[in-house]
Amino acid sequence: MKKESIGKRITRCFIVILLLSLASTGAWNYYHTYTQNVRESRREAERCAEIVRLSLDRAELDMEALLSAEADERYRSERDSLRTLCRTFDLDYLYIYTVDPSAGERRFLFCVGGDDDKDAVVLRERYLGAVSDEAFDKWEQALLSGSREMQMGRVSTRYGNNVTWLSPYTDWQGRLLAVIGMDQSIRLEETKVLREFLVAVLPVVLALTTGLLVLLILMRRRILRPIHTLSERMSLFAADSSREPEPIGIRSEDEIGEIAASYEKMTGDIRAYIANIESLTRERVETNVQLDVARRIQYGLVPEETSLKGEGFALHAVTRPARAVGGDFYDCFTGDGNTVCAVLGDVSGKGISAAIFMAMAKTVIHEKLTSGFGPAETLNQVNDVFCAQNPEGLFATVFVLVFDPESGRMRYANAGHTPPVLLGSPCRLLRPDSGIALGLFEGAGIVEDELTVQPGEGILLYTDGVTEAVNPQKKFFGEARLLEALEGFSASSGTAEDAVRTVTEAVEQFREEGEAFDDMAVLSLLRTGRGL
Repeated sequence: MKKESIGKRITRCFIVILLLSLASTGAWNYYHTYTQNVRESRREAERCAEIVRLSLDRAELDMEALLSAEADERYRSERDSLRTLCRTFDLDYLYIYTVDPSAGERRFLFCVGGDDDKDAVVLRERYLGAVSDEAFDKWEQALLSGSREMQMGRVSTRYGNNVTWLSPYTDWQGRLLAVIGMDQSIRLEETKVLREFLVAVLPVVLALTTGLLVLLILMRRRILRPIHTLSERMSLFAADSSREPEPIGIRSEDEIGEIAASYEKMTGDIRAYIANIESLTRERVETNVQLDVARRIQYGLVPEETSLKGEGFALHAVTRPARAVGGDFYDCFTGDGNTVCAVLGDVSGKGISAAIFMAMAKTVIHEKLTSGFGPAETLNQVNDVFCAQNPEGLFATVFVLVFDPESGRMRYANAGHTPPVLLGSPCRLLRPDSGIALGLFEGAGIVEDELTVQPGEGILLYTDGVTEAVNPQKKFFGEARLLEALEGFSASSGTAEDAVRTVTEAVEQFREEGEAFDDMAVLSLLRTGRGL
């Protein structure tokens, strides 16, 4: 792939910035000039209309008097005055007419042109008393509807493309006597706007262009050339890092000088790092070996998968650490009187520290249960041990149950763990007393509860790595999806292994092969009943 110098990119960016700046500046100035010209033109039209009103008031002319005096000197004098006014205000046409709404007619009193040719045309076509029955436009309708504001519009007629102002001439009671019309060429308006726009924008364009060119020259001299030198030195160092790099020779007291000094320091640090890389590599290999040993030890304490079966029950459990070693654990064994003990826990944190704490938790809980303590008493005593010997401040949520397969009696206690699922028809969540996690506070006061499990029913324990699994859309798996996944499972016909596999496969499918952010452990216990 062909490389492109940063100088060309910056130059191209400067050109784009310049063009965008000129375009935005020009657009704003044009808009400002146009609106200002419209306001000024309106003010001029209002002045012209006011002069015409005063002239009409002073002359006290009415329609009958004008019609009887078409050739009169007085009418010609008034018309000459209007022509002078038309030229003074750069108008193409200036006219006065009355409106008969009932007949839909206009009757012209005066109509003059800005030059001799235009005046000759309107004198022939819009003479005194000439009638026009063209449909009233919306500006005339506004005046007829009672508006006494000057109306402005753009019209295209055989007399040209014009900007038209219509101003009402009223009596002292506000009744519309006549309409004063003023037409100005759109081309004249555009010429004025363009002229004023150029006068306003050209200095800005020149200033922007000059400023950006000067800035580009300075950047090439003070930034791009030193960067090019740095790039060459870096390429040489990358090709042979064992060679002593040449001094760059940039001593400017700015950011480029700081970069050059940092580069010279960096090359020394890199050479020192390369000298020590073999030692660092050996240490990492040793760490990986230790992690592998820790993983094998953990799997010795908590196998990745375990099944336990006996008369009247079946148990299956799995664990899936998020890292090489983790903090989720389970334990299952048969106690006195053919009872089944099951433990599922989740230690805070991950990694080696959680694994060590997990090993201690499992060992102490196992010892208490084999000594004959009940689930709640076991958890309360283990909590006291953790609070007394927990320098890292770790804690664990644990669910413990003791099950008698013959009677179906299940005693259990919960230390802040996720609520289990009762496997049956239908599967549902069990909401025991939540308790508090082990290792947080002395005197946890964890209570014991019990239920009776019928043949063909069971219980499923899981850690929060199941319900808090996250998919690529950042959504949690949640309890609702857990129950939905178990809808097709029948405790009377399925096995404990089927229940665990159903949950783990649902979680993995939900994650869509994404990374697991938390450990996961699942344990299911079914009462199979005699003869099942």
